Amino acid sequence: MEIEVKARLKDAADTVAKLEALGCVFSEPKTQDDTVFVAKPGTLDVFLSNDVFPRLRIENGTKAILTVKKPVQKSPDMLVKYEHEVVVSSAEEARGMLELLGLHPAVRTVKKRRTAHFDEYEICIDEIENLDTFIELEVIGEEEGAGELQKKMWEFLACLGIEPGDQVTRGYDVLMLEKLNA
Repeated sequence: MEIEVKARLKDAADTVAKLEALGCVFSEPKTQDDTVFVAKPGTLDVFLSNDVFPRLRIENGTKAILTVKKPVQKSPDMLVKYEHEVVVSSAEEARGMLELLGLHPAVRTVKKRRTAHFDEYEICIDEIENLDTFIELEVIGEEEGAGELQKKMWEFLACLGIEPGDQVTRGYDVLMLEKLNA
């Protein structure tokens, strides 16, 4: 199960510098072009009424990754999800399979992502085209205790100077749909 917290960054360079001072080593930036597919596309409410959210990611223009996420609870503000992921040899074939299953492209986000690790956290600095720059902390855990893990992750973010008001409780797909529907 993917358990995460996310915040909008006011000063990404400052946050990265603080993390590097803690010993974090960031990867080179990767471009991730993500398309989420759903059975019922449309408005944000219709999008959120779906049960599962398959995503086809093209990383750096070549690597294709198929991910299926299912929120633990139906809520746009839930960042705890069941997740399965596999690298596929053909993005076109994966797209065709999703469409054959009756799924439709619903929203696309493109980001530049740099990752690092600290303790059990995967840390992502994400520059999302047409949105903003974010920090995301992720751990793999169990549904029981997810809230405590998120609280602990927020304590870590607070040490970096990230304030509770910067918290983002929606996925990038939902943020992009909100922006497109505004």
